[in-house]
Amino acid sequence: MIRRAAVMIADDHPLVSQGLKAVLKPQYNVVAVESDAREVVNSALRHRPDVIILDLSMPHRNGLELLPELIAAVPQAKVIVVTMHIDRTLADLAMQSGAHGFLPKESSAEELNNAIAEVLEGKRFISPRVPKRSFRDGAAVEHPELDRLTPRHLEILRLIGDGKSSGEIAEELGLSPRTVEFHRSSIRKALGVTTEIGLVRFAVVLRVGSNRSQESEDTSEA
Repeated sequence: MIRRAAVMIADDHPLVSQGLKAVLKPQYNVVAVESDAREVVNSALRHRPDVIILDLSMPHRNGLELLPELIAAVPQAKVIVVTMHIDRTLADLAMQSGAHGFLPKESSAEELNNAIAEVLEGKRFISPRVPKRSFRDGAAVEHPELDRLTPRHLEILRLIGDGKSSGEIAEELGLSPRTVEFHRSSIRKALGVTTEIGLVRFAVVLRVGSNRSQESEDTSEA
């Protein structure tokens, strides 16, 4: 009997997770469905899945923070990010953080199955729906909302853009993790961002735009 690949689903929306389970069950062995990011790593260690379907927007920890820890805990698993945020910057950051695949939640069952098949063969998969360039590529970095942030907020936002977790930011700045979480909440309110993944996306896009602006200045000076 041919062994079916084991798949774990990490998504906090019951309709989405149950829909994914229904789509995958005929072809794969769905070993776990997790809705809380704090349980994902332990669950992966228990079930040792071949593939993990990971949502970026989950309670308590966003998927980008979770990815490196998940990859370190179960290096044999292939992680496919499935998200409603379809931006090239996020896709690139997810892949740099260890993801093997990236596709939007509105993808078809056929595309999801193709993604799983490809990552199981050792390939990388990014949905054709993901733009080749970020929506901010080539644009000036102009965000009036940044004027509402304190120097400490800007420092934390820069570190978020560098892909650092709250724990790493706390250690670097000599703060407690709780204080960093308080600042993150304040930054979200100041920027009008409602979710943690939205904050990460803002910080990453801002970082990329700032780097490109600096590169342009360096080129013109040369």
